Amino acid sequence: MTIKVYMTNITSNQLVIGNQRKLKHILDTNKIDYEEIDISDPNNSPAKEFVQRTMASLNQKLTLPQIFLDEQYCCDFDELISAVESNTLKQLLHIDQENGH
Repeated sequence: MTIKVYMTNITSNQLVIGNQRKLKHILDTNKIDYEEIDISDPNNSPAKEFVQRTMASLNQKLTLPQIFLDEQYCCDFDELISAVESNTLKQLLHIDQENGH
């Protein structure tokens, strides 16, 4: 399974910029492989539409960053932070402790 992080490289929102930076730091520090998808890139418009559709179907507002396991919604930034604080990050991301994935 591939962890996909949907984010944007074009925003002036300092909260989004900080959250994206923290999320990448958390994943990198925990040696968790992920694919970063910039939905502000016009070449990624199908990915952007996918995330928008998925969040709408879950009755959730699209706030970035968002984390998916392949095509399945996993969590948003706040849920990720809660998992870090409760030491359940690998369970949240469905990562096998032994193999890293």
